[in-house]
Amino acid sequence: MEHLIVTFKVKKDKVEETKATIRTFVDEIRQKEPGTIVYNCFQERSDNTSFIHMISFQSEKAEEHHRHTAYVKEFTSKLYPVCKTEPVFS
Repeated sequence: MEHLIVTFKVKKDKVEETKATIRTFVDEIRQKEPGTIVYNCFQERSDNTSFIHMISFQSEKAEEHHRHTAYVKEFTSKLYPVCKTEPVFS
């Protein structure tokens, strides 16, 4: 099993837009990726511009598949421009 945590902050005026983008993205993952066991998104209460994504993949192959999908490319093309800094992956 592979696990990934992604943290990022978006610009204040882009919070609602980001939340809508995340919902669409996660819906696609849940419909199209049986190898993604868990994909949870959290928004910090004390700083609503901060988000945490926690992901568990069935295998390294499932993670690689995820990274190369069209919807990941679309999501990142929408997310990165509204981030204060680039997302941190751990």
